[in-house]
Amino acid sequence: MFLSVNDLIGLPGMPGTAQGVRYLLNKSAGDVIELKRKREGSKAFEYHIDCLPAEAREVVRQRHYQSVLEQSTEVAVVDAPVAARKSSVKPSQELELIRQCPALLERKVGTLTDKQKQIADARALLAQEVETLIDAGASRSRAVNLIANGSRDGSLPERVLIAAEVANARKGKTRTGISVRCLQEWVTICRSTENGGERLALLAPGHLKAKVPEQIGWLVDFLPHWRSPNGPTLQAAYRSFEAEWHTRYADQPAMLAAIPSYHTVNRAMKKFPRRELARGRVSGSAARALETYQKRGWSQMPVNGCWISDGKSLNMKVAHPVHGQPYTPELTLIIDGRTRYVVGWSLSLAESMLAVADAYRYAMKHHGKPLFVYSDNGSGQANLSFDDEISGIFPRMGIRHMTGIPGNPQARGIIERLNGVIPLAIAQKFATFNGTGADAEHVRITQRGIDSAINALKNGKALNAIQQKAIGKLPSWQQLLDAIAIEVDAYNHSHEHSQLPKYNGRYLTPAQYRKAVLEAEGDEIEYLTELELREVFMLERKPTASRGWITVNSNEYFAEELINVDGEKVRAAFDMHDAREVIVRRMDGSYLCTAVWNGNKVAAVPVSEMEKAQKERTKRRLKRVEGKREGILAEGRGVLEHNDGFNMGITIDATPSEDEEHLFLFQADRDEYLKKTGSGRA
Repeated sequence: MFLSVNDLIGLPGMPGTAQGVRYLLNKSAGDVIELKRKREGSKAFEYHIDCLPAEAREVVRQRHYQSVLEQSTEVAVVDAPVAARKSSVKPSQELELIRQCPALLERKVGTLTDKQKQIADARALLAQEVETLIDAGASRSRAVNLIANGSRDGSLPERVLIAAEVANARKGKTRTGISVRCLQEWVTICRSTENGGERLALLAPGHLKAKVPEQIGWLVDFLPHWRSPNGPTLQAAYRSFEAEWHTRYADQPAMLAAIPSYHTVNRAMKKFPRRELARGRVSGSAARALETYQKRGWSQMPVNGCWISDGKSLNMKVAHPVHGQPYTPELTLIIDGRTRYVVGWSLSLAESMLAVADAYRYAMKHHGKPLFVYSDNGSGQANLSFDDEISGIFPRMGIRHMTGIPGNPQARGIIERLNGVIPLAIAQKFATFNGTGADAEHVRITQRGIDSAINALKNGKALNAIQQKAIGKLPSWQQLLDAIAIEVDAYNHSHEHSQLPKYNGRYLTPAQYRKAVLEAEGDEIEYLTELELREVFMLERKPTASRGWITVNSNEYFAEELINVDGEKVRAAFDMHDAREVIVRRMDGSYLCTAVWNGNKVAAVPVSEMEKAQKERTKRRLKRVEGKREGILAEGRGVLEHNDGFNMGITIDATPSEDEEHLFLFQADRDEYLKKTGSGRA
């Protein structure tokens, strides 16, 4: 390092004038030409630093190193290459293991937090500054001491001081700066490593890792109290766990004292992921809702590629179309998976095959035929009328019917989400809405007022003002149909669907997207005529011909041509709304004849499928009512007890009869006994 006379004026141990400095330097250099040289482009001379006194020489070096630190620029030091130089320190054992097994390096780097990476980067920066000073002429020991001491007295540039504070990785205001030993170690690591990954793994500090749940011994005893399908609270589970712990270790004072507190249990349970917390407490669809799932890519499916259908009870009351009393109806919706367009719907008293068929008929009439249909396994969606290989509606049309896994509604997420939008919007339009969000008191008063009005009408009484107002809140069947049509149309043409593409910053509506896809990909949908729709949606049965007669839905039909297939099974297609005739085909599908109703043995007129379904439904509802009636009567009969000491477990005070009373487990047994004995006693 060479310096001019002006650079040395006023330094410790040097004269205060240029003449005095020049005289001292010339005297020190003597005749040694290596200590004195002429500055390029000037007549002035420069003198080597060795010509200076020891005190001045130290000051010059400190100034030079400080200048080097201030002039160095900040770089990505973890990945920056360190100048190759022979290190006297061999790589540590950890570094050797990392190089032997690269998977260890990947695992360790992958587990580092952002804070650990910042600390490693700061330590590498300090090591890089040491190398910069060494390149400027300082020894390693001198460079390390300069950085370490400067980090404590604050004499380093601000950038280096910030790096030293981060690299310290210690808490407490009194712990400032870094030690010489630590910095020496970081320099050694940077010299021995070959890439940024190794440097990051070795320079990053360790941190206290909390115990994972698997390492907590008492959790094995606590979890059975928590994992109950009854859903106990954490406090209830802890009380049960505490009682069992005291019972089990009653004779072990050390274990009794070691029972974890409620707060310890609470902290441990918070470490569990949500799925593990629910394990054993929920099952079925609720448990599957916490598991991973696969998303279906609908963008590759054509328009009408797959229709999804489902039924949903409306959270409201409507006037029954037959008797006019308040009733909860069922809405069946069908949506196109690709475009999210609601293609069909139907309103019915319950989710039945006829209601679903009506929705599909409406959808195919207006929007063509789908390739696939997807539904749940309910009796209204999956039945022989739809799926029979020969007579089913879908096989006859070449449509594949797919059904979801029972108890897994997540697989039909599209229609399930739709069921939370359209049915709710429809029901909320009416005063009889009783779903989530409705005021409970308003629901109760409204229902009470309607019931009062219905009872008055049954008894032929005039309605008072309150009853007239209440009955006016009950919508008619036609009013509900009109509201559904309006809401479905609004959904298709106004609802900006978040699962559809955007155009000009706004999501497309199902109608817009359906139109755009058909224009871009072409309309290859198969549309059906009225005649085809009527024939396709005629239900089929497979009766056996017997001397010109077949029986379909308890109705008997006759045709002369049936004698040609006597004793054989045939396919009889009938209109669900009209039972006057059936179209008969052979099992291979070829037309045979049209059989006409003639001489029904069950009724004086032919019974249509709609009428038959209504009668069967009425029969089922009466059966349920009869079951409730039997339960009420059984409660009133008191205890069922025998003289031999047999008791059903019900204790009711009653005065025993003087006559011997026979024991009957069922009401039918008792009725049969009274019939045989003719006693007629009730």
